[in-house]
Amino acid sequence: MKLAYGSDFAYRDPAGQPVASNGAYGKPSYARGGLSNVWGASVLPYRTEDMSDWPITAGDLAPHYRAVLAMMPFAARHDGLEEQFPLYHDNPGRLGGSAQAEALLRDLELHATRLSARGVRFGASRLAVQADGGSGKPGCVHCGMCLYGCPYEFIYNSAFTLEKLRGNSAFTYSPGVVVEQLEEVSSQVEVTGRKIDGAESFKMRADTVFVACGVLSTARIMLASLDAFEQPIHALDNCYFLLPLMRYRGQPDASRERLHTLAQVFIEMVDPAVGSRRVHLQVYTYNELLREEMARMMGPLRTVLPMIQRSVLGRLLLVQGYLHSDMSSRIRIVLKRGRDGASPSLDLSGDPNPLTEPALAALRRRLWAERGALKAVPISRMIRVGLPGRGFHTGGTFPMRAHPGPFEVDVLGRPHGFTRVHVVDSSVFPSLPATTITLSVMANAHRIASAASA
Repeated sequence: MKLAYGSDFAYRDPAGQPVASNGAYGKPSYARGGLSNVWGASVLPYRTEDMSDWPITAGDLAPHYRAVLAMMPFAARHDGLEEQFPLYHDNPGRLGGSAQAEALLRDLELHATRLSARGVRFGASRLAVQADGGSGKPGCVHCGMCLYGCPYEFIYNSAFTLEKLRGNSAFTYSPGVVVEQLEEVSSQVEVTGRKIDGAESFKMRADTVFVACGVLSTARIMLASLDAFEQPIHALDNCYFLLPLMRYRGQPDASRERLHTLAQVFIEMVDPAVGSRRVHLQVYTYNELLREEMARMMGPLRTVLPMIQRSVLGRLLLVQGYLHSDMSSRIRIVLKRGRDGASPSLDLSGDPNPLTEPALAALRRRLWAERGALKAVPISRMIRVGLPGRGFHTGGTFPMRAHPGPFEVDVLGRPHGFTRVHVVDSSVFPSLPATTITLSVMANAHRIASAASA
């Protein structure tokens, strides 16, 4: 579990909202800023080809990608990714890549034409990080602390936007409350909930409600609002996995280099043997967590073989990958009534997809086949595949449809039977492309809110 400055506050439940998991991973966040307190800051848009079952296209999201990228710091390069994944930004900042990452990119570039013909695109990672050259402000100092929490707050956190909104007299932020149910009454929406510091309940009225609580908390609110207790729904997921790569040549000073430790390189792959959908790979280079893991694996030998350890760390890369939801397991969600006045329980269970293992096996074979371009080989036996939900790329519980039915929403996120409630987080995604989810969640929320407010 990734912590923020050593704290697990982003995952704590101060509200007493029970979640039971069996073969699935579920951690709703009640923190200010939510899971953006601990995210990896990777941002890449969706492509229409991976959204074939959506009632909208990537073109519909395009102006909203541009709008939300203007709200946050953004570091990116003009490279081979841009043809298929527009930057949607006129002046991105640029982060220096690690020596390992730059060497990998140079090797891939030597084979770029062949890789492109074989469905592989690559480039520098795109990150919601303040970098020199973006806005004229000071940027990342490459202190290597990214995975612990940026001490300079250069990694975007949605709490930063919240603070800006709090300066607007038309905006009110109410911390310490839990929304439990929504009901449309006449021309308004009645919001019911309670304060977390006691049993005191509250009600308020609004002309329009936008629900953006994250998949699990949104499911809890909407199922209760629909009185759909004991009614199973399913969340989609991007299968999350970690796979080490060992480069032929290493960077001997990798452990002493000044660098950022977020994703350094993106690789996007379409391979019929893996599936019809794109696979997204984020490549990480040296960081202290890799060194600690290697020391743990070496046991007592770590004190007598430091040269070997340094040599291996200079060659070791870590791929964090995601599969499209079509090739990933789902999560079955059931809201169960609480007993004796207790809060309802959200029960999660994994729903395996038979396509997942063959897809991962085909991907490992493909990476082995591309070892000449990567100048690296996958260490296939060390692959780690997360439980459904472990990668926090989850959604689709109330999917958008052109003509929605029960437990579905229209293109403005309005659930069947509602006219003034708009669900705007990833709960409304009909499928989950493998490329990073957060940017598209923000863009789609901006699209819905813009249209609903027009």
